[in-house]
Amino acid sequence: MQKNNKLGAKLWITVILFGLVGQIAWIVENMYFNVYIDRTMSTNPFAISIMVGASAIVATFATLIGGIWSDKIGHRKYFMSIGYIVWGLSIMAFSLIKVSNMQEWFGLSRSNSVIMAITFVVLMDCVMTYIGSTSNDACFNAWVTDNTNTRNRGRIEGVLAIMPLLATGLVFGVFDGMTQDTYKNPLTGETKLGWAEGWQKIQTGNWTLFFVILGSIIILVGIISLFLIKDSPTLKPNETSKFKNMFYGFKPKIIKENKNLYLTLVAMGLIGIANNSFMAYLIMYIERTLGFSNYIIPVGIIIFGAAVSSVIFGFWVDNKLKDRRKTMIPLVIIYVFGALFMLVASPLCFEKGSIALMVMLCIGGFILMGTNLCLATVLTATTRDLTPIDKIGLFQGVRMFFWVLIPMIIGPLVTAIINSGSPIVAEDTVNNIVIRNYTPLMFIASAIAGGLAIIPVVLLNKASLEEMHPFDDNNINSESLEVN
Repeated sequence: MQKNNKLGAKLWITVILFGLVGQIAWIVENMYFNVYIDRTMSTNPFAISIMVGASAIVATFATLIGGIWSDKIGHRKYFMSIGYIVWGLSIMAFSLIKVSNMQEWFGLSRSNSVIMAITFVVLMDCVMTYIGSTSNDACFNAWVTDNTNTRNRGRIEGVLAIMPLLATGLVFGVFDGMTQDTYKNPLTGETKLGWAEGWQKIQTGNWTLFFVILGSIIILVGIISLFLIKDSPTLKPNETSKFKNMFYGFKPKIIKENKNLYLTLVAMGLIGIANNSFMAYLIMYIERTLGFSNYIIPVGIIIFGAAVSSVIFGFWVDNKLKDRRKTMIPLVIIYVFGALFMLVASPLCFEKGSIALMVMLCIGGFILMGTNLCLATVLTATTRDLTPIDKIGLFQGVRMFFWVLIPMIIGPLVTAIINSGSPIVAEDTVNNIVIRNYTPLMFIASAIAGGLAIIPVVLLNKASLEEMHPFDDNNINSESLEVN
């Protein structure tokens, strides 16, 4: 085995391009499908909770199957490239799912058309998620593990950790205007683009253009990647990787043999529940509860600060720390503080829509999201270190179970229950429904779930350094991706 820990330019290009565009697709799925339902179909939070939970189940099974399949045949490239092309097409298909189309195509009443439209969104979300999880969660993540080692993963994870926020900033800054509704003041007749409490919604955004453009971007990257990606030379067909072993990673014997891996995954799961307690409803919360119709400003400030801190943290962990576990306990504590701080950065303590609230939101958001990214960096890198080198694809589904399935079912459901009795703040005359607020109390759920992560993190810190790098001597490097 060669010990070159340098990350080549081609690897960095692939990681950044695939990571960023993949996260753009997930931003559309995780945030804008929620907004799409809320703004064009129903403001009932349980509709969003059902969709998020269903897609999480599909994502986990898709990753289990995709990981095993790519291990078995010894290829990741075409799963990634062709997968992105089809992924983009599936996003474009959402432009056809409208309440008006349900009425026209099936001759249904308005109320039944809403139910039909939501059903189609949930089903299509599951299709889109299956494709994305196979290409991104299973094969791209396995490809990254194939082409990195324990001495350079902190840098890679630090960059990958900021991709969701960079993608959020890009989508918000460039494309969010397409999704904005038009409101009318019932007293003066004045109209404006974007949320206005007490006003009536009279027109929805241009969602067709939104889905078509973003889907096209993902298709383009899939086509480019056909000429960019190379599989690791150490990746060979693994005949021992069989579909009957889909639940291999959940066997008590395997869990016992890899206890530190599962402690890391449990910590990831708890932080994931904490994140999903607010992320699915974040846009509506900032817009309606906090009173910032132009939510791009605070989100942009938070994204920039959190992204910079995450990149610096990733390089610092790689270059200055021999044992990245030392950061875990302080990060969990700061995360909980950030979640509780969001209660202060709310109308509970400051005037809705005020400059003071905006400042507090940016401070609290930076603490919460910056710490979240740093935790993602250290926990994901640790997970890669502890994943058996000959079963990388097989364990991607296990990672998804803890990082996606459990968090995306529990987190949004808890918040939907908390918000079920929220006050009515406006009327949607287009869809003939009322518009409700989201309560800042959802951050209490986030703080509780995040605080519980201290238990597996403390147990991880009791293991020896050697136990945390069981496959160090077998790790591959990225020399094959160096630019000559």
